[in-house]
Amino acid sequence: MINKKFLFFGILIFIILGAAIYFIFFEKKQMKEEKVQIFVKKPSIKTNIQEVVFPTYSYDAQKLRDPFAPLIVKREEMKKGVSPLEIYDIEELKLTGIAKDKKGSLALIQVPDGRFYILKENDRIGFSGGRVVRILKDSVEIKENNRKVRYLKLRPEE
Repeated sequence: MINKKFLFFGILIFIILGAAIYFIFFEKKQMKEEKVQIFVKKPSIKTNIQEVVFPTYSYDAQKLRDPFAPLIVKREEMKKGVSPLEIYDIEELKLTGIAKDKKGSLALIQVPDGRFYILKENDRIGFSGGRVVRILKDSVEIKENNRKVRYLKLRPEE
């Protein structure tokens, strides 16, 4: 009697050899036929080649903006306890009005997004650490970092 393990391995080897023979002989014929069909079906195309002249361009960097500069500049995140006037540069703010009474002076400031804020002396303004020193009849005096003095002037209506 033949051992069952020997019979199992014999059948397995027979199946593997059969599959290998199938792929070697039959699959190659199908691949060759496909290759022949691909080369036979290739149409012949006649083209007229024309000379094309492209215009030349020059880039003048002095007149145009830097192409590598970002279009949108992200502002610093607003910290806790910071007033809305401290997130803008002083040059971006617009002085729109001044009011005086016995208690002191007040200034009306417009920020770039269209909102209005009221200032009084010793208020903080600008992201460079500015402080309102005094409010005059036509301007606001601002001191930055205890050194630089700037003025926001009241402009006549346009």
